[in-house]
Amino acid sequence: YDFDLIIFDRYRLNRILPNYYFGNIARYVKEGGALLEASGPDFASDNSIYTTDLQQVLPAFPTGQVIKREFKPALTDNGKRHPVTDDLSWPGGTDGNPGWGSWLRQGAVSPTSGETLMSGADNLPLLILDRVGKGRVAQLASDQIWLWSRGHKGGGPQAELLRRMAHWLMKEPELEENALDVSI
Repeated sequence: YDFDLIIFDRYRLNRILPNYYFGNIARYVKEGGALLEASGPDFASDNSIYTTDLQQVLPAFPTGQVIKREFKPALTDNGKRHPVTDDLSWPGGTDGNPGWGSWLRQGAVSPTSGETLMSGADNLPLLILDRVGKGRVAQLASDQIWLWSRGHKGGGPQAELLRRMAHWLMKEPELEENALDVSI
């Protein structure tokens, strides 16, 4: 409970963490904690952390398919209005086209809850945010966001997107979706 945010980045079950740890993490999220899961290919396998108690809090489950081809991440209608992803500008972007570079791999997931803010290959969910109990979860169905920071095919706002996701997960007021700002 001393953590602000727990991150699983391309994590695969290696049996180092005991199963009850995952139950503790799920309980931590439900009681107000924050979890970011960035999926690698193992999320679609038998070594997926979805096979643990984390499935109680993750907003999407793996279909078992990993798509290995170039695609450009895109904002969904919800993503165009959500403070985490709206106005993610990048040099070379125009109205309706953010100008982001492509990614090369995505795990296919099927959402069970939350809001899909970004889509990827075959218009599949790429970024899903969810509120679970008193806590929050972000699930990124790809391990390829690093391509943006390397400038691949023009790059993209990797640092800004990760910053906004982390701040939303930790309940920063400026990133609340339903915030009301009144001045007289």
